[in-house]
Order: sequence, then structure tokens, then C-alpha cells
Amino acid sequence: MNYNIELLRQENYKPTFWSGGMATELTTYPLNSDYASQNFLWRLGVAKIDIPESTFSTLTKVSRKLMVIDGNITLEHEDKYDKQLTLFDQDEFMGDWKTKTYGKASVFNLMTRENYNGELVHLNISANKQLKFEHKVPLIKDLVAICFYTVNGGFCCTINDKTFETAKNDLLLINCVDSGDNHEFMLSNNVSEITDIIVSMIYRD
Repeated sequence: MNYNIELLRQENYKPTFWSGGMATELTTYPLNSDYASQNFLWRLGVAKIDIPESTFSTLTKVSRKLMVIDGNITLEHEDKYDKQLTLFDQDEFMGDWKTKTYGKASVFNLMTRENYNGELVHLNISANKQLKFEHKVPLIKDLVAICFYTVNGGFCCTINDKTFETAKNDLLLINCVDSGDNHEFMLSNNVSEITDIIVSMIYRD
């Protein structure tokens, strides 16, 4: 399997502010795309919600997946549904919905546009243990990237004979040059605490 791999650390990220608190852009595709212009095809970010009630920005034609990584919130999608999210719960909704949040939390965001889509999975690795992550690509999808975001702790992973070691808040970005059907990665927890990871699988239809 052929991959292009990049390990992104906090100094690589772009911090911004929104009405509810601070947001951090982890990565966008294409690389020169801009969140403000909404010309990205997919984007990963983390947002901190610091106030008890806030309203999400309107993102036309953007599909959003959101997972709580600290705290708990309630999402209120006007004229649709309300959903309470605790640690590592997630919700999927469109960016042009009128959405309010109640509660304080930090959330991981996956945004996709046009013919791109994705999914989020939470992994938990006990201290000094290993976990084999396996992903079988659905028949009708083209996998373009797998991203491992370290919520806390840290892990090691050897890919293409090169070892990558992550710490808290790092993003291991794996671009799939030769997108086969099955992908396997051995993740080794390299710290004496539980490591929590969010995996983002990005597809192109």
C-alpha cells in the first residue's frame, strides 16, 4: 500500500476565534484552500465552546460531523431535532441548518463539500498496549485519507518503514496514493496513560 504521510503538530495549526470561543484548523484540502472563503473540499478542526449558549456559523453546502472531546453539549437544530452529546458522542448535520449549542465543551469537526464525505471513529488504547486498526473501504467509495488525531496520551505507528510518534493534539495525516480495499495500522500506546484517538476517514465519491 502506498501512502504519503505527514505528522502535524500544534505549531502547524491555524488558531482562529468565533463567537463561542477559539477554533483551531488542523488541516484543509486542497492545501491552499481557505475556511473563510469556504473553498475547501474537506477540513479537520477543533473548536472550544466557552459560553453557555452559542450559534454555529452558516456554512452553505457543507456537511458537518462533530464529536465531543471534552465536556458535554446539547445541539438544537431548528425545526429538526435536539441531541445531547457527551464525551466521544457525535452528530452529523448540514452547515446551513440553524444550529445552537448549550453547554461548554471542546469538539472535533470534520467538514466536507461537493463529492467528498467522511466518517469519525473513536479509539481507546490502554497504557502500554497495542491496537490494530483495520479499515475495509466500502465498495462504492474511494478512500483519499485516513487521519489520526491524538486527543490525549500518545502513540507510535510504523508506516512504509518509517516510525511516527505522536503526542497530545498531534494529527497523523495519511494520504492514500494507492487506495486499496483494506488498510491496517498497528498503533502502540507509548505513554503510561490511556490514549484516545479520533480517526477520520475521508472519501471521494
